[in-house]
Amino acid sequence: MSAIAGAVLVLEIAAPPKCSAQTSTLHRNGTESAGLAADPSRAAAAYKGPTLGEIHGVARDSSLAPLAKVRVTLHSVNENSDLTVFSDRDGVFVAHNLTPGSYQVIANKEGFAASAVSTVRLEVGESLRDDVTLVTAARSGVASTPAQPAANPDASPAEREQQLLDRIDRLERRLAALESKEPRGKAETPAPTLLASLAPIPSLPNASRPTDVPTLPSSAAAMEPAAASPAPVVDQRQSVAKPAPTEPFAYADWTWLNGNARTTESPLSTKYVTGEFRADTNYTLDQNHPRDDSLGGSTETFRSDEVQVEQLSFGGDLHVGNVRGRVLTMFGMFATTTPRNDPSTVVGQWDLRNAYRYVSEAWGGYHFNVNHGLNIDAGIFVSYIGLFSYYNFDNWAYQPSYVSSNTPWFFNGVRVQWFPTDKLKIEPWFINGWQSYARSNRKPGLGGQILYRPKPWLSMVFNNYGMGEDAPFNPGRSRIHTDDSVEVKYFDHKENTGLDKMAFSFTGDAGCEYGGGVSCSGNHKGGQKQAFLGWMAYNRWWFDKDRYGITLGGGMMNNPGRYLTLLPPINGADAISGTPYFTENPGDKMRAWDTTLTLDWMPSQFITFRFENGYRFSSVPYWSGRGGITPPGGNNGFPQYFACSSGGSSGQSVLAAAEAACGGGLSSVWFPDLRQGQFVTTLALMVKF
Repeated sequence: MSAIAGAVLVLEIAAPPKCSAQTSTLHRNGTESAGLAADPSRAAAAYKGPTLGEIHGVARDSSLAPLAKVRVTLHSVNENSDLTVFSDRDGVFVAHNLTPGSYQVIANKEGFAASAVSTVRLEVGESLRDDVTLVTAARSGVASTPAQPAANPDASPAEREQQLLDRIDRLERRLAALESKEPRGKAETPAPTLLASLAPIPSLPNASRPTDVPTLPSSAAAMEPAAASPAPVVDQRQSVAKPAPTEPFAYADWTWLNGNARTTESPLSTKYVTGEFRADTNYTLDQNHPRDDSLGGSTETFRSDEVQVEQLSFGGDLHVGNVRGRVLTMFGMFATTTPRNDPSTVVGQWDLRNAYRYVSEAWGGYHFNVNHGLNIDAGIFVSYIGLFSYYNFDNWAYQPSYVSSNTPWFFNGVRVQWFPTDKLKIEPWFINGWQSYARSNRKPGLGGQILYRPKPWLSMVFNNYGMGEDAPFNPGRSRIHTDDSVEVKYFDHKENTGLDKMAFSFTGDAGCEYGGGVSCSGNHKGGQKQAFLGWMAYNRWWFDKDRYGITLGGGMMNNPGRYLTLLPPINGADAISGTPYFTENPGDKMRAWDTTLTLDWMPSQFITFRFENGYRFSSVPYWSGRGGITPPGGNNGFPQYFACSSGGSSGQSVLAAAEAACGGGLSSVWFPDLRQGQFVTTLALMVKF
């Protein structure tokens, strides 16, 4: 396995993970937010800077009948470039990926006069409709609508006025009849009126009439519909500007993915900033009822029988031209529980754990117009290993399985995002290590992601990591890891008020550590086996136009050596201190499985009410029992040693020495109450803008 994983590591690029000595849209999933998204709602800002827009409409003749094969040219006033599209058989034309600014819309078709040039203003991310009407060219030989009888020149002004008013009335009735035949759902805005195609009409002499009623010319020739103003002459020898590359993954809706936020808009969006606010509060009840209300073995639930703020974050994406950035703060339980799983901060000075404690994401970068986009970003960005997002709002379940909880949530370093097509992302990373603020030893970590979404119903992500020496003060031990996921939407009927959508995800992980007294295979020469193998699978059902959701899933983990197993916070223990009550030495085995059932109510795209039941099992005592995991009198400040029954520290990490230090006998040493099973109910309210 070592050779295979090593090969994958050197050449294959993966997506950012979720960390634990854990991992996270882009995030801990396979989108740049695992997310490409990360989050999909942030795809444009995340990958290409300012969001592009589109101009669309319907081309018709003067009778309002749709016209096919109309040449519609959009002339950018700001960039002095042209983009040409053609209407389809229904007269519909669409021009995608337009930069914001002013455009002249010019329509042409053989047998018709050039349409009048309309000038429109396209804002950032706007989808703008601008219909065009073409008038039959004079003496073109093309059939035209019958000419209306000319007004009688000998009639009195009052009679002529009445004739003209009658004609206007007939035209308006005809328009109403034609518009009533418009197929439902075809037109988003009213079609141009017939009166709009008439030439300006001079006022009648000595006529008294309402100012909003047009007058008509007296000559028969003037009664013919006048041709619109000719379009500006365009040098046909100049090549038409090529359409801008489409946004990565913008060809489909990806809000159904596990690990991606389902929001499709941001009320906090401005020209240069797309704001973001997240609030996640939960009430968790562990049926073991630990007396100190303290839970372990999770990166999502930390206290029992209490209401706790899991996450409170604000920030967003910034984009000015090709310069981009993102910042998201991290308050609530995450501000303590996420940094405590990083042992790298013990190396050196400057207290990196506190320096980054309130930062979830913080990076700046630059976008290059290469293929469908090339981004270079540096800072703290979310990890994609483990499929689930760092942020619970984005996920199908609240408590993910071990593959996700025990892999990184964030990385600190540099990433390059290359989009050779709008369906593929290749993203290498140069990072400090496996969810680590610092470099634990001499070598940095290398890795990356390949994210491929060939169909609107299929997403595949491949993450790989290697070379990093992630055991502090053990420079000879290196780590490799591969994390691969597939998500499939196999049922989608948005019109249903009952079951309207179904999808599943499957994730497989494998990794190991080698050197420094351990090996991937556990042979005698290489030392104890230090490996990780796990999988998780989930199926989700949506109901009533995605207003309700049900998710059933779970997974398993085999981690001989426990190098990725989360350390229970016994007596305040963390990844640096360790604890003698749950060791993580090579050869210490850990096998576990779990399952969850999740019910969601989503009355708005910005809020989720979640109810979840889950059961987790471990081959060794691991979960908090009724006696809790806190010594009498509270944490004594020395989690690396055995505690005495009195609550004080023994100052010893060897049990026999601790018994002697505490007064003799096993009863003089305090032990946490750890169980092999845990049944948990969680109620959560999550908001994202």
